Amino acid sequence: MRISKNLSADHDLIKRFLNVLGGASVKVRDNKRAKPNFFILARQFMIEYVDEGFFKKEEVIIKILEEAGFPDDQGPIAAMRTDQQKSRVAVETLMNTNAVWQTGDESIRTEVGWAASEYTASMRQHLERLKTLIFPLLEQTIPMDAEDKVSEEINSIVFDGGLKDGTEKYIRLVDKLESELSDWE
Repeated sequence: MRISKNLSADHDLIKRFLNVLGGASVKVRDNKRAKPNFFILARQFMIEYVDEGFFKKEEVIIKILEEAGFPDDQGPIAAMRTDQQKSRVAVETLMNTNAVWQTGDESIRTEVGWAASEYTASMRQHLERLKTLIFPLLEQTIPMDAEDKVSEEINSIVFDGGLKDGTEKYIRLVDKLESELSDWE
């Protein structure tokens, strides 16, 4: 299916980010090399790339499902919206706890790790739901001749902010996070 293929680069980069954030969520609790700035950089990826970028692409999928007659308050659309909301709540919790850590309260590290872990778990679940449930449902819902049009629509979405200039910035950001995390060892 072209839609899942068009989103595979996004999935791969998000999974790479989730791996590094998941590693940080475990190490932050008792690693003295861990710094709050790591999570500030991570937030940039979560907000700009995932929330303002990837989730906008998902709106095309949601629109297709709505047009196919799926209700907003249950089923695949509700599941996608719930996943998106869970990730937003986790980002907010992560930033709130990280702000406390920035003031010098080292005791909050466990909560920072927990919030990062919550984000990681909810996004992994979301990506798995897309792969195993939503994409196969789309294959059954849209005719093959419309698939190219939908794929084009997803690819042509121009985002506000950093994504309008491409994804290179976010690839470098994940590289930087991976490097910083390796310095914690």
